[in-house]
Amino acid sequence: MRPYFRTFRLLSSAVLAVLLGGATSLPAPVNKAMLDIDVTGARSAKGVVRLALCPPRTGFPDCKAAALRTASAPVERGQARFQLTDLPAGSFAVSVFHDENDNGRMDSFVGIPREGYGISRNPPFRARAPRFDEAEIVLAGHGQITIALRYLM
Repeated sequence: MRPYFRTFRLLSSAVLAVLLGGATSLPAPVNKAMLDIDVTGARSAKGVVRLALCPPRTGFPDCKAAALRTASAPVERGQARFQLTDLPAGSFAVSVFHDENDNGRMDSFVGIPREGYGISRNPPFRARAPRFDEAEIVLAGHGQITIALRYLM
C-alpha cells in the first residue's frame, strides 16, 4: 500500500504545481522601449528645443505630421533633455531644432536654417537634408543618445 501512497502524493504535487504555476505566472512582457535624449550646444536659453521621433518612410527629417512622438523641452545651461517612454521596439530617426523664438517652426533664409538643428547619430553636414539611414537608431530596450545642435547662421 505504501507505493500507491507515494505515487498519489507525487501526482497530486505535480498537479498542484501546474495549477499554482499558472495562477502566479506573469503576463508575457510587452515589447516596449524607452529613449533618453540629451540635446547639447544650444547657443541661448531662449525658446525651446522641439523633437520629432520618426519611423522609417515618413519624410524624415521633416516628419512632424507622421512622427511617432513629438515633444518640446526648455533649454537649461545650453542643453535640453527628453525621455520618451512606451515606445515600440524598432528603427527610428530623431530630428530636433532650437526654436529660439518659440513660433513652432524652424525659421530659414533661402533654405538655410536660422535656428539650430540636430539629427540622431550626428551625421556630418552636407548641402542636402540628411537621409533616414544616416540618422537611424535601432531601439530594443532602454536607449540613450546625444544630439549636438548645429547653427549655420
